Amino acid sequence: MPKNAKTIGDYMVPFEDYQRVTYDTTLHEALNIIAKEHDEKGYQWVIVLNENNEIDGFLTLRNIFEAVSNLALSASGMFSILTNLSRDDMFYLEGVQLIKDTPLKKAVMSLNNKISVHVDDAPGIAAVLMLRHHITIIPIRDNQDKIIGMVRPIDLLPYIQELFDHAPVK
Repeated sequence: MPKNAKTIGDYMVPFEDYQRVTYDTTLHEALNIIAKEHDEKGYQWVIVLNENNEIDGFLTLRNIFEAVSNLALSASGMFSILTNLSRDDMFYLEGVQLIKDTPLKKAVMSLNNKISVHVDDAPGIAAVLMLRHHITIIPIRDNQDKIIGMVRPIDLLPYIQELFDHAPVK
């Protein structure tokens, strides 16, 4: 890479900027954290830590919708929880209570996807990994293999703009 070329580290968001949860966090707590993060920073996910306090994956809004849907189906076919928000009968309300108090360990599977990039890698490497693996969040590691940041497609937008701005003109 040329001496003045930017690395993925120039585009990453520091690890400390993201909220973290554990598998003991309930769906309700996780949703509240994501809502707050979205309002404050525009983030739509949180980092999930395992029992060793190591990053194990990411919890997105889609994961929460899938968990609610799956739990509702297993609660006597209570899929109507998602479609009948105005109901107030006891069975319905008990079903909602059970789902919202469900810990993440019972609702969300661990991500065994250990894809990451090095802080000195070219930004294009992260873009290729996102496309190849259908992911939108990639951890950035330092020389000690410690996660120091994250990169999302939106973070790479300036990189793509720079590529377009410096492309040869026909």
